[in-house]
Amino acid sequence: MRKLCLLPLLLLFGLFTSSKLDAQDSTKAALQISILTCAPGEDVYTAWGHTAIRIIDSNRQTDVVYNFGTFDFNTPNFLAQFVKGNLNYFLSVDYFQNFILQYQYEGRSIKEQVLNLTAAEKLKWQNALQQNLEGNNRYYLYNFITDNCTTRVKDGLYQFTSNQVPASDIKSFRVHVVEAPYQQGIPWIGLGIDLLLGAVSDEAPSPFQAGFLPDLLYDQIAAQPSLIASVQSYPFNTAISSTPTHPIYFIIGLILVYLFVGKWNARWSVLAAKVLDIVLLFVFGLGGLLVMYMSLFSLHTACHENFNIFWIHPFYWLALICYFVQPVWAGYLGRIFFAATIGLIATSYWLPQSFSSSVYILMLLALVLNYRLIKRGTDAKYH
Repeated sequence: MRKLCLLPLLLLFGLFTSSKLDAQDSTKAALQISILTCAPGEDVYTAWGHTAIRIIDSNRQTDVVYNFGTFDFNTPNFLAQFVKGNLNYFLSVDYFQNFILQYQYEGRSIKEQVLNLTAAEKLKWQNALQQNLEGNNRYYLYNFITDNCTTRVKDGLYQFTSNQVPASDIKSFRVHVVEAPYQQGIPWIGLGIDLLLGAVSDEAPSPFQAGFLPDLLYDQIAAQPSLIASVQSYPFNTAISSTPTHPIYFIIGLILVYLFVGKWNARWSVLAAKVLDIVLLFVFGLGGLLVMYMSLFSLHTACHENFNIFWIHPFYWLALICYFVQPVWAGYLGRIFFAATIGLIATSYWLPQSFSSSVYILMLLALVLNYRLIKRGTDAKYH
């Protein structure tokens, strides 16, 4: 009798346990989360690639991509807002089919890493993304090393799962930010970014910070085999047709021409040298204004503490005015600029900022320009 009385209870317990396990299995089977790593594109803002999250919900029969890299070109004062670091990026969502067709059209391959997560982790991450889509939650201030489309995915991965961040051997932020434009055939953009990045970008990222660009996060995930359920590729790559000349060759050529025309007293060479003086004074002043603004006022922290400001600065515009109005004062300014540039080169080994060979060659061009200012001041003083 006791066995007969216990039988219904055992059956109920079995049914309850079975239904609970079935529910867990159903939830686990319902969600599949993948990290999509997209190849770079032809536009400047796509040179570093892209990262997005794909979620397949088999219960709801949906296959969508969450994209933290969305921005609006029609934002008022778009360029000024971006330079200042005050441009809002936002989270958007689209069907995977639309997403992949867009990248196929652009000729940009996609690598997909399907993550091996628990049902609870998947559900927690999905709910967080849905909350992130509500109202102003979707907006954030873009920062290209600490808060971007990749770091948002990385942050979610480690916040909503139990995975540990692997060790990192990345030496600095700068190397990976600068090398991408060179690899994508836009070396002048790479040189410009190299000039704008300050000492902050030369810091070594922590293991958690290390996955701040698409390929770096892909490698960080690949270093954790237990985290990956499967990998798939969508090869849409379009090869770069040609490799542009490295800026360093152009700069060296300009220095040689500058020295050549500055040496001769022929009328044409004197005129050519003066034209180069004026153009370089204007360009260095404009570049210096941007370097100073990005270092001192921009919200882009990677550009802060930029020692390039000692040799490229807006005071070249003051020298440009003196070039015509008070040549003697142009000579005095040339001496100050020359001494500051030499001082920077001499102490660069001990500074917390690294300088590429291209930047050093640009400093050499600045020294030639400064020498020309000194010579103009001396000639005006004794004639």
